[in-house]
Amino acid sequence: MHRQIDIDEQILDALVEIIENYEDEILYDYKGKENQILLKSTLVSRITDFLFKNIPITEDAQKDLIKAYIRAAFELTQNAVVISKKGNLFIKIIDETVRKQVAEKDKNTVKNRYNGIKEEELQSFYNEFFEEEENKTFFFEVAKEFVHKYFIVKKISNDEFERNVFSYIHAITLEKLAKIYDDEDEFFLGFAGYIFRIHFKEVFSFISELILDEIAISNRYMMDFLNYYSQDILVVKGVKYKVPHIEADNGLRWTVPSMLSIVKIYTKAKTSIIELKKEKNDFQKRVQKFYVNGLSPVKNNELLQSEKASLEIEIEHTTRSINILNDKLDITKDDEKKKVVREEILKEQEKLKQIKEKKEEILQKVVKQKGLSEYVALQKELDTLSRKLQREKKILKQNEEAYNSIKSALVKALISKKADSRTYLCFPTKNPPAIPSGTTVV
Repeated sequence: MHRQIDIDEQILDALVEIIENYEDEILYDYKGKENQILLKSTLVSRITDFLFKNIPITEDAQKDLIKAYIRAAFELTQNAVVISKKGNLFIKIIDETVRKQVAEKDKNTVKNRYNGIKEEELQSFYNEFFEEEENKTFFFEVAKEFVHKYFIVKKISNDEFERNVFSYIHAITLEKLAKIYDDEDEFFLGFAGYIFRIHFKEVFSFISELILDEIAISNRYMMDFLNYYSQDILVVKGVKYKVPHIEADNGLRWTVPSMLSIVKIYTKAKTSIIELKKEKNDFQKRVQKFYVNGLSPVKNNELLQSEKASLEIEIEHTTRSINILNDKLDITKDDEKKKVVREEILKEQEKLKQIKEKKEEILQKVVKQKGLSEYVALQKELDTLSRKLQREKKILKQNEEAYNSIKSALVKALISKKADSRTYLCFPTKNPPAIPSGTTVV
């Protein structure tokens, strides 16, 4: 809930002047939308420094202070969304006519699913600000926190899970959005419900996978939790209820004992693949240090030895040429001819010197035996890891169909509720609804 901030008109006038002086740091019609404005982080810093300098306020009220003055400076209605992300301040103006007024009695019902905000506004924000690379693990993190908090730590009952799972996940989603956008604006109450709804099956797929990871390490609580779905009829206070089953599309009914072996093998292979890939990557980096201009040290040495052999032939020919010239010098009597021969000898000697220097350079580039032995040993380890990785991938592939059948069946069970056995309606085996009928997500 936001604090009530009293606006000082003199401070507001001075703030408006700052905003006008730095208008080039404001992006109107942001991302091509007339109802969107972005204040760059540099301007936000100026506004922040000015307000905190002139208004004494506690740290926990600073965000509300900034937003209250921004709203006043831009003459925004209460419907406008003002949020911050990475130091920038984003304003989304929502027309009075597109925000539904929800009666008090409907506050916690499906009628207030998105906190009164129309779905198209939420979809627009989702497309522009949420579908980014940085959010690709968002829903996995939501699922991970839910499993840790409510299964690993609190060890909730099946009854509590059925009654509260959607509200628990919605709360975690809202909490994580507040961290991303450094904000707790009421807009996110509706937005959290919206993104949870459109990613509903994805969230429960992650939850199912994390549950199966716990089964793989024989988590007794988690196994007992899943044993609940092996029952047929449950009597609660004299009322008979039909319990949803972990049942695949082909009618195969999974129980903890029947799924245990597959889950253990699949999860072990999956974990091994992750570890082997990491280990292989480390070895590849170590091996790569021995490469020269993209060539392995073995290939590099072969090419250098070939070049060295060619130079040695040149040295032999040049040395022979010098010897012939020296013999010629000895038998020549004419001084002018002697001078010419001496010049030829000097040229050949310079040529021989350069060839020998080049040969020396090549010898320096040759990978020494110690390094070569280390490379060969690393390459052997790398080959072994590659073979292990292929074996684990094969095991994963062999068990993938059964594992996915279990996971898919578990998702359907988790989103189902026990029902009065006289009126129980099970979900169709194919294409279950996104959210069970009668469930409210707000």
